[in-house]
Amino acid sequence: MLYITVKIYGMNGIRGEFKDYEKKALALFKKHGGEVLVAYAPEKENTKLEYPDEIQILRIENRTKFEEFMKDQERLKMAGERTSVIRKTEVYLSEEIIDYST
Repeated sequence: MLYITVKIYGMNGIRGEFKDYEKKALALFKKHGGEVLVAYAPEKENTKLEYPDEIQILRIENRTKFEEFMKDQERLKMAGERTSVIRKTEVYLSEEIIDYST
């Protein structure tokens, strides 16, 4: 299983400005077998730091499936829409889950 953490920074920092795009992108992610574990807007406690407007925790079967999603022509066609509402994205991948329960 591949776990993906995505930090999304909106173009203008306005809550919901990229929601329509993300609904389409995540629906496509699900078509590739992906799952959205959680998506949330972090609290911005320190205005001197740059906070993402949304953080998503996702998972998909493996890197091959993830790469297929990234290369999907439907996703690539949405690039213009994406760049109009999202200024920066940070993506972190891991196949390892750390078990702190023991």
